[in-house]
Amino acid sequence: MKKRSFRDSSGDHRGSATVELVLVAPVLMVLALFVVTAGRSGEALRQVQHAADNGARAASQASSARRESAGLDAALDDLRATGRACVDHSVRVESVKIGRLDAVKVSVSCQVDHAGLRLLGLSPRRVTAESTESIDVYRAK
Repeated sequence: MKKRSFRDSSGDHRGSATVELVLVAPVLMVLALFVVTAGRSGEALRQVQHAADNGARAASQASSARRESAGLDAALDDLRATGRACVDHSVRVESVKIGRLDAVKVSVSCQVDHAGLRLLGLSPRRVTAESTESIDVYRAK
């Protein structure tokens, strides 16, 4: 009778790679979808902040009669140009006081686009950014 060595006692390994792939592939797929979701959320936040900054800058340099429309137009134009990660956006422009200075504050918000990521069952996420600029008294006449 022949003794089996330790190496021979492990048995047949055929098909084990397939089983491992079947078990690991869904986990890797969900992880990849979460990475894409985090990237889209970060990009949407960056786009909203950039639009708020541009809107506040434009509004601070416009005359008082055109201040609100200049800020709104600049923010919306910026979102249209770079807003692929945003849907359903809103912009609010308001005049504020900072101490003795007159300023303008632009608030921009949008919903992060989760198109193609419905498999994760995510609820809609809204990102918001604000930017405040003091009014340029030499240009805003």
